[in-house]
Amino acid sequence: MFFSSWHHEDEETTHKFGVVRHLRLQTSIKLRWLAVAGQSLAILFVYFVLGYDLPIFWCFIPIILSANLNITLAILFPSSYRLSTIYATSLLSYDLLQLATIFYFTGGLANPFMFLFIVPVSVSATILPRNSTIWLAAFAVGLISILGIYHEPLPWMLSNQFVIPELYLIGLWTSLVLVMLFLSIYIRRISLEAHSMFAALSATELMLEREQTLSALDGLAAAAAHELGTPLSTITLVAKELKYELKDLPNVHEDLGLLAEQATRCRFILAELQARKNEIRDDFLDYPITEMLDDLISKHRMADFDIEVIETAIDDCPTPILHRNPAFLYALGNLINNATEFAKQKVVIELKWSEKFTTIHIADDGDGFSDEIIDKLGEPFISSRFATDDSMTTGQHHGMGLGFFIAKTVLERSGAKMLVGNSISHKPMVEFSKNQPKMVGAHINLRWKHNDFKNIGLID
Repeated sequence: MFFSSWHHEDEETTHKFGVVRHLRLQTSIKLRWLAVAGQSLAILFVYFVLGYDLPIFWCFIPIILSANLNITLAILFPSSYRLSTIYATSLLSYDLLQLATIFYFTGGLANPFMFLFIVPVSVSATILPRNSTIWLAAFAVGLISILGIYHEPLPWMLSNQFVIPELYLIGLWTSLVLVMLFLSIYIRRISLEAHSMFAALSATELMLEREQTLSALDGLAAAAAHELGTPLSTITLVAKELKYELKDLPNVHEDLGLLAEQATRCRFILAELQARKNEIRDDFLDYPITEMLDDLISKHRMADFDIEVIETAIDDCPTPILHRNPAFLYALGNLINNATEFAKQKVVIELKWSEKFTTIHIADDGDGFSDEIIDKLGEPFISSRFATDDSMTTGQHHGMGLGFFIAKTVLERSGAKMLVGNSISHKPMVEFSKNQPKMVGAHINLRWKHNDFKNIGLID
């Protein structure tokens, strides 16, 4: 039952991260060769240099078996071969058993190299599913426990028998087991977070690439509308003149009428494209940040709630002029969409700018971020499972996962300092202007230095 769940966990890993992580055979072989070399040198040094008596023949049998295993695997499989979960777990289990065999002949738990049992378990925690790591950790603990009871004497000087107190051996066993379990949990946690972050960043890049592509297509559409306008006007004019001159030919007259009609229809379609010039912008066109913000909230104007925009220029500072950046627009638009989704009646967006700073504060009158996710905001793959049923029915922010992660990542890359929180005792996390009523709900505050805008090319 335990082993049969490995395949299921592979599928779970695929679902979460988009790819199953497999141990490369070449990595396993290289690690095993390293172990063979280290074990051989250690045994030869103790036997020939230190002159300690140990069963060198029996010690080298498991080492030779590991070398033969590596040679066999290298012959049978290509270097790029990736091991399935069960085969990788089997090889790591063999490595543990091989270590245990050597340690049996060299003092058991008293051997100072017993910490090497941690290595196969750590490898599993890094790349293999949870069940594999649990099995290897349990197998390692079992082997260590057996070696604490059954083992040959520790090789030592013939004139002095080295004896370790039993209580000290129990302490060694306890420390080794605790370190193994702690490192396994810690390494696995770090590995999963790193892989999750990598997957989320990959999704971010794909999303931003899509936005860049759509923006480029919009620019091409606008350019096509402009360039095709003149030829279509010429076609329409020529068709009308020919229709007048060939009015005595009914068949031709009808075809020319159809041609003129279709040319007029094409001009109408192109006129609609050009009419969207406020939405279809060239990537290199500059426009004020106030107009950018108005574009982002324009699609929410017809909603059942009020969206209020407050614009404040400190010391009559001129409005910042930004270059169009699809990634920046997508990220900021995502935060506005979240506010409108969870608002009850009103969303307030305050824009402030000075000679050095620009601040955007987004607030809604909803119930705010739920306690289950407020500490997890900005982490990838937060979903509604982190929210309670109560928060889902009361309108609290929940299910804000990859989209919020993308927005936060992009905005922080642009230099923004982001503060996220809820109102406490009807006092917002960040104050609005003095003449603005306080908003109770979720608050997001973004603050940029103008030098940050320059660094990412949003302003010159």
